[in-house]
Formats: sequence, C-alpha cells, structure tokens
Amino acid sequence: MGKYVLVLDEGTTGTRALLFDQQFKIAAQCYEEFTQYTPSEDRVEHDANEIWEKTLRMCCNAIQEAGASPSEIDSIGITNQRATTVIWDKTTGEPLSKAIVWQDNRTAEECRRLNESPWGEKARKATGWTVAPVYSSLMLKWLVENVAEVQAKLKTGEALAGTIDTWLVWKLTEGRTHAVSYSNASVMGSLDLSTGEWYTEFLEHLGVPLSLLPEIRNDSGDYGSTTLFGAEIPITGVIADQHAALYAQGCRTAGKAKCTNGTGSFLDVNIGENCVVSDAGVNTVIAWKIGDKITYAIEGYAPVTGSAIQWLRDGLEVIKESGETEALARSVPDSNGVVFVPALSGLSAPYHDPFARGTIIGITRGTKKAHLVRATLEAIAFSIKDIVDAIATDTGVPLKLLNIDGGASRNDLLAQMFADYLNATIERPASVEATSLGAAQMAGLATGFWKESDFETSFEIEKTFTPSIDAATRTTLYTSWCEAVKRSQKWIRQA
Repeated sequence: MGKYVLVLDEGTTGTRALLFDQQFKIAAQCYEEFTQYTPSEDRVEHDANEIWEKTLRMCCNAIQEAGASPSEIDSIGITNQRATTVIWDKTTGEPLSKAIVWQDNRTAEECRRLNESPWGEKARKATGWTVAPVYSSLMLKWLVENVAEVQAKLKTGEALAGTIDTWLVWKLTEGRTHAVSYSNASVMGSLDLSTGEWYTEFLEHLGVPLSLLPEIRNDSGDYGSTTLFGAEIPITGVIADQHAALYAQGCRTAGKAKCTNGTGSFLDVNIGENCVVSDAGVNTVIAWKIGDKITYAIEGYAPVTGSAIQWLRDGLEVIKESGETEALARSVPDSNGVVFVPALSGLSAPYHDPFARGTIIGITRGTKKAHLVRATLEAIAFSIKDIVDAIATDTGVPLKLLNIDGGASRNDLLAQMFADYLNATIERPASVEATSLGAAQMAGLATGFWKESDFETSFEIEKTFTPSIDAATRTTLYTSWCEAVKRSQKWIRQA
C-alpha cells in the first residue's frame, strides 16, 4: 500500500495538485492559475490544453515537494469545476475549440425558448435542473451547430466530449478511458435522474449525438491508470467539486448541509437515497454513487460570489488583494445603505434569470469603497439566504446548522454574516480544502487505503459562529436586498 493519495483539484480559475497522507494531512500542494478568455460579455472560455499542461506540471511539482516517489502514490482522485465542456479529436487528442465554462451565458436565448416550450418543464423534471446556460448539453448543441471543425469530426466519428474530469481522465490514461462520474453527469443537463442514464430523448431534440458522451461510472471506482509520473497509478476517485466538499465535510447522511465559497457559492443538502425534484427553484443532483448506492442532494448556487471580490480587485480596482476585504468591511459599521447584487453573469437559484445584470444601488455622496466592499460580502450571504429560504419553503424544515468551506470562508466577517442572515450556527473546518479531501477519500475508499469509518476523524471544526443580530434587523436588511434583486432582473431584455 502506498503512502499518499494524489488529488487533481480543477477550479474555475486555477489548477491545484495535492498529496494527502493516511492521516488526511496535506504533504504538499502546488497551484497555478490559468487563463480566463472572455471574447464577449456573454462568453467565458478556457484552453483545455493549458489546463492539462498545468495540471501535469502541478502534479510533478507536488510529488517533488513532498519528496515522494511515484511508487508511493496509492491512487489518484480528481475533483473539478462542473459543467465546463470540452470537445476534442479522439485521434490527435487536440481540443476542437475552447472549452465553454459553466459561467458562460451564450445559450441564454436558447434556454428561454426551451423553458417557454413543453421541453422546459419536461427537462427540469427529468434532469433535476431548470434549463439554463450551465447545461453542458446546451453547450454541446452550440458547439455542434457553430464550430465547423466539430461538424467535420462528427461526420468521421472522431469527436469526443466531456466535462473537465472526463478530459483529464482521458489524457491521464492516454485515451484508454472516456468516462464521467455520476456526480458530474448529473450536472450536465443530459442525465435522466430516474434512470441514471443519458437523457437520449432530450439530446436527440437538441441534435447532440450520443456518441460524443462518455460512459458514466461510480464516483469511487475504476477509471483506469496512468504511467505518466513514472509508475502505474490507478485513478479511483472522480467527483464533482461541490459533491466532494459535501462528502468531506461529513454530510454523508440525509439532512446535513454545507456551503462552499469559491468563485461561486454552492449550498448542498444531502437528501439520501430518494430522488426528489424540487419545485422551489433549486436543483436536484446525484451527490455520489459508491457501490450500488446512489445518494442525492438538493443544491442551489450563486455563480458570482468569490469572483465578485475578484472583480473588486481586477475590474473596479478598489482593492489590491482579496484578503483586504475583511479589514475594509470592518472599518465601517454597515454598508451605509449600499446594496450590491453581483449578477455579473445573471442570477441563478432561486431566480434563474440569465438576463439579470449586476446592480449597485443606494449610493450617496457619503459612499466609500469600504461600504461597497461590505455590501459585496453581504451579497454573498444574502445570495445563500435566498437559496436556504427556497429549500426551507420546499421541505418545511429551516436550516439550523451549516458547514462552510472554500477560500472565502476564511473571512471571519463573512462567516459571521452567514450566521446572522441565515439565523443559523455556522461551523468552519480547520482546513477549508474540503473539495480536495473529498476527492482523496473517493480514491482511497476504492483501493482500501481508507475505510469510511476512518473519515470520522478527518474533519475538525476550527471555529463556530452564532447569530448576533435581532430578527428585525435581519428582516430590514434582507428586504433591501430583495428589492435590489428585483431591480436587477431581466435587465438585458429591457435594454
């Protein structure tokens, strides 16, 4: 048995490689950002080759940093940004276009047409997701219809497609495995949750050939092996990022919930083995499949939260580092009436309005950048409250305890805002790298490196936050947020 599990953690803005030892400690980790391509306001793209090359380099660097030999690596686990879609030539291994990122909005009009037709509700009931630009199936439809090289390779049967996990597995195995995990497949808008198989009727309606799509496999299981690091290492864990964090944070039984705060913020609630499609504007996903058992979750996500802070830094240039936000926000007692709705790429759950746009309202001559920064942190918390309230309406059960992870969760003020605005206890783990840990656990579980009972000791709470404001203040602040959201909606169609 090896000493380590190697994890490839593919985010929206960068790639990370980590080595976990058997005590769940990170022996080494290396990270590098990759390029964000935005050829127009409604498009976000990645270079799949750049992701692959940097992933390979980060893995080699992490192995070297840990002083490990490839033979000491028990297995590889992969976790990834979901829905981002790659299409490539199966003979040459070269991408046929830039990857379309989950934040991309180019299919918004197509989604509107589908949602206004019988297909909107039919697809939602089958896939668990309101038809939206985040659907990989809609991205594939666009690629098939608009990229000449894709059309040519489809005619010769040489085109393959998948999400980032599929792409990395295919590259690691040098073309021997074309597969996707159940967790990732359930977020592609291409999977029929009732059967656990591709939703062929919908794909045929979209004109997306089934031949493009990968085989669906368990999140903890066999994905082949790689020899690219100098020894044969099995790939035995592949799980979507939010699902990995849900698993690692100990939310492995029904009723437990977590919120991951990265580029976007994702709230997931484990609902057990019964598949329930929500009618409250939130989504149903396969959390993971291990053995013969499928576990489901209800999820809502806000696509622009951590990336709103990034926009303050890179776009508006009011801060130099993301870490400045807590001190700046604490320098003022409140936002001085400023509300920021960060709908920079539309609104997701529970509104599902790709035509909404970012709105900053309540500005006066007394507004300072600290007020805007505080309003940005409040927006992250209010975005999650929207989702929590939608789930509570659907289930009749209010949320009282929430685990948080992801980079933005290190911000104590944001964590306190979650407690205050959700009126819930917030627990933050000692390590906020829950996504990577979940991928490691999936891989190690398949090889016997760990047993599930071992995971009870892998999760340590570092800090707990409890509500500190009264109900009247909470209601007043949230009412202002809801009013601002209304004003941001359907902005493009009004222009």
